[in-house]
Amino acid sequence: MEKQAGVDHGPARSTSTASWGSELFARALAWRLLLPIGLILTASYVVLPHGLLTSTLYVLLTAGAALAAGLAALHRPRPFAAGGWGLIAIALALAAIGHGIWYWLDLQGLEPFPSAADIFYLLVYPLFVVALWRLGDRNVRADGAFVDALIIGISAAVLAWALLIAPYAYDPSLSWLQLLVSAGYPVADLILLPLVLRLLFLHRAHLTAHVFLLLGMLAYLTADLLYAHGNATGWYAPGGLTDAGWLIAYTLIVAAVWHPSAQIEPQVRTSAADVSGRRLLVLGAAVVLVPMIILFTAGDDMETIRVAAIASILMFVLVLYRMAGMLRESHRQAHRLEHLSRTDPLTGAGNRRQLEEQLSREIARAERTQGSLNVALLDLDRFKRFNDTHGHSAGDALLQEIVHAWRPNLRPTDVLTRFGGEESVLISPHIDTQQCDQLLQRLRAVVPYGQTFSAGIASFHAGDTPDDLLGRADRALYAAKSSGRARNVIADDHAAPSSNSEN
Repeated sequence: MEKQAGVDHGPARSTSTASWGSELFARALAWRLLLPIGLILTASYVVLPHGLLTSTLYVLLTAGAALAAGLAALHRPRPFAAGGWGLIAIALALAAIGHGIWYWLDLQGLEPFPSAADIFYLLVYPLFVVALWRLGDRNVRADGAFVDALIIGISAAVLAWALLIAPYAYDPSLSWLQLLVSAGYPVADLILLPLVLRLLFLHRAHLTAHVFLLLGMLAYLTADLLYAHGNATGWYAPGGLTDAGWLIAYTLIVAAVWHPSAQIEPQVRTSAADVSGRRLLVLGAAVVLVPMIILFTAGDDMETIRVAAIASILMFVLVLYRMAGMLRESHRQAHRLEHLSRTDPLTGAGNRRQLEEQLSREIARAERTQGSLNVALLDLDRFKRFNDTHGHSAGDALLQEIVHAWRPNLRPTDVLTRFGGEESVLISPHIDTQQCDQLLQRLRAVVPYGQTFSAGIASFHAGDTPDDLLGRADRALYAAKSSGRARNVIADDHAAPSSNSEN
């Protein structure tokens, strides 16, 4: 039975692998076909005269984009954050319904504002917001990328107020509902913009799928802003390049979700202290834009000046917050580097640099306070034989496990360092040689795999240097090795071994 199961299971795996490979090929082929098809149909929409044919084409293209995005979110292998892509598909479906209502009203010669189409259009934005947040990693803490995006978003908000929102706000012919809907689109775009930028700033390596998505979102925002400005100034007409901007956005979004890189979870994220020169340039331009708006567009419009002043204060607070975050991150990295510079990479114990610094510090303290200080030099017994028998990887693992087993038995004031190879140095202040001898016996009792170590203990005397202490401990270690191993020897004039017996 077991043999038969084994025989059957192998082909199943092969079939699964082949199926996965074919699905991956289908994704790679799909985006290469969907992108040019969408762009060609968009160009056809612009070239053809506006009427029933182009209106139908527009609605079908949007509905097709929604269907294609939804299928890609469900198609295996599924993309990373498939739920986010699914929300984008639902948003495109709502946009298709809105387009259908709007074109039907347009072909009937009706121009109600607001209309039922606006309900579906405005519902698109919260879905986009949630989707972009999920695609950008919801669990990032101290998100400097989002703070940078907010700075740019606030700057854009001032510009949008001066050029798009204020004209509606001061138009007495608009009802409160018309004013709310008119301002709703640019406000929604301004909420969306920081999330688009956050996704751009968040990762060092940009996936092709994310690049397509970002371009699609930017095309969507551009079409929105052109439509708002065209409506405010009277130059907008259906069937032109502004409408094509939304179709381009849908096409790019579909290419993004079908691209094979959409399955990859981004791993390399920018840190809070990571700010590229390009991003600094963009942030600088965003900060300078606000006073420029005051200088060149506000005039005696106190409302715009107030909005710009509030925005300037918010950006200043965000810049301070960003700088504080960068300083915290720099301090954490400096602390980590400092720790790594004093740590043995294999065992996690201190390295030679920490030994030298800590031993000099403890000697100075002992000289000043006339306190006790002991240094023990430990060496694993027959470590070469262990390596020859079990391999060098097992030897490295043994050294790691020994340090892990010793740590709970050490006092907070004890400092364990790796001296080299299988040798370690233990610095033990505030205890005498007998207490240090007992401490080493406790360490010997927890060495794994029945291994043992020999140790030499040297006690500090006035005038000793680090080399003096280590030299006496080394001679005592040699005596421990010579007298049978697995024991401690306290260095003195006679270098007599202690009364420990082998484990």
